Amino acid sequence: MSASLQVVSDSAPTPLEAQAALAEANSQAVRVHRADHQLGWIVLGIAAIYLAVGALMSTLPDPRRAGPVVGPAILAVMVVGLVGLVFVCLRIRAYSRTGILLYFGGVGAFGLWNGIVVGVSIATRWWASTQPSYHFGIDVVVAIIPLLVAAWLIWRR
Repeated sequence: MSASLQVVSDSAPTPLEAQAALAEANSQAVRVHRADHQLGWIVLGIAAIYLAVGALMSTLPDPRRAGPVVGPAILAVMVVGLVGLVFVCLRIRAYSRTGILLYFGGVGAFGLWNGIVVGVSIATRWWASTQPSYHFGIDVVVAIIPLLVAAWLIWRR
């Protein structure tokens, strides 16, 4: 019988130490939950940028002859939007696995869905030169549905 017994030198935490550890864990959980909400704002920001560019494009009488103002306006919307998104991203210190999966799942679903919407619009001649430019705006509204769903799912957690 040469069974060796190990003596545990650390005793169980005191109730005060356990309470402090639980408070710290709750504090970290709140930070992660807040960061997940910021991921929802990022997804919504992507949708807002896409909507703003779509609104600019759909108000043109002829998108092929945009004029000198629309190009810089679209560039300004994208730069300001991306700077805002980077600012929010830099504030995130930690995030949950579920939050980041919902974020990337939503962005990936948006890319796939947007490709389908564009493909169907071209194939059905919804985007033909004879069609009004507001058709582009309607497609933008349909295309951002996965981003809105992803933001809602992230905030719902």
